[in-house]
Amino acid sequence: MISTANNTFSAFRNNYLAVYLTVMMSDWLQGPYLYALYQSYNFSMYDIAVLFITGFVSGAVFGTVIANTADVWGRKKMALLFCLTSSTASLIRLSSNYHYLVVSHLLSGLSTALLYCVFEAWYISQHQRKGFAPALIGATFSTAIFLNGLVAILAGIVSNIAVEWSGSLAAPFVVSAGTLVLAGLLISSSWEENYGESKTNASGSVLQSMLEGLVVLKNDVNILSLGMAQTVFECCMYTFVLLYTPALEASIKAGNKESLLPLGYLFSGMMFCSMLGSLVFKILSSRGIQTDNLLSLALFVAGASFCFIVINTANTSYTVLAFLLFEFTTGMYFPSIGTLRAQAIPEQNRTGVMAFLRVPMNFAVIAIMLRVDSMPMTEIFQICALLNFVGGLVILWRALDPARGAGGYSAAKSVEESHEM
Repeated sequence: MISTANNTFSAFRNNYLAVYLTVMMSDWLQGPYLYALYQSYNFSMYDIAVLFITGFVSGAVFGTVIANTADVWGRKKMALLFCLTSSTASLIRLSSNYHYLVVSHLLSGLSTALLYCVFEAWYISQHQRKGFAPALIGATFSTAIFLNGLVAILAGIVSNIAVEWSGSLAAPFVVSAGTLVLAGLLISSSWEENYGESKTNASGSVLQSMLEGLVVLKNDVNILSLGMAQTVFECCMYTFVLLYTPALEASIKAGNKESLLPLGYLFSGMMFCSMLGSLVFKILSSRGIQTDNLLSLALFVAGASFCFIVINTANTSYTVLAFLLFEFTTGMYFPSIGTLRAQAIPEQNRTGVMAFLRVPMNFAVIAIMLRVDSMPMTEIFQICALLNFVGGLVILWRALDPARGAGGYSAAKSVEESHEM
């Protein structure tokens, strides 16, 4: 009986992972050559930044309502909508028409919002409906995160091979659209439809959640401090995504070198470093180190990585090492901030609070991107370094705040407390 139950869960989990990793593969494939593709279309830095901004604005707008929309219309349908919008956005990027590319990024904003809520919501609902043990949810997501890192590395290699074989920077986007067709077929043939608890008055639920989220933020300094850390780090992360290719090109030019950038392989290396950061987080947290301190460490090291980029812009090796160091900090940052948010934000207000925490980040990214054409990259990286150092100090203050009792929050401790309960 136990063996049968285990086999049933394994089949269910593997089906979810197959879909999840396929859609994540499609997303990672588009990363390494997006900036280079737009550069080949002879767009200026400002033009490219506006396209990125369009995606952020679209994602911010859809991100506040998409979860409730999926609850009402059905999560399977919305997962299929993701495949449609994301594949369409990828194929539109084969065109050099700027207006078409604006539409592409509007669709990307929608698909990103769907990607980061619908698939997880579908899995949790099906897991609970089938009566599997609640503890297995965390085990599935832990496996998904680890395998996603491997998929990101593979995507970087595949994108590089696609460009080398085809001679076209647009090739990875065609491959991405193909993987989304496969994902759509898997979802259509193997997923059941599920909905949220309420299929009525979705707009009222969104408004109520947002209003309650404002009240929580107003009354909780600890959540606000996490929001500031999220804003400064993720703002710098998205700025890095836009600027790492031109920064590396500038470094090669300053060093009087001529070299074709193996962007896919570089991307794979950065993803490997992110996996290492996640592994270091797991090891340190299991030894009882407070998660606040790990988050603060990630912010300080991220600030140092931006300093390294600025210090010696003519040395390509230092520049690449600085990139790898920053990606290492992303591997520490995401499990740290996720653990602290889970502990700090009330479950009943999570949607509203999370929506508001992303608002300043989106505005900060837009403000920086609007200046990329007129401000030297070294100054932008200096700002990123300063922001991360300030964020690290805020989280360090949060860890040492006597009002918080133990002066920090340990992921290992939270697991022990959950077992005791």
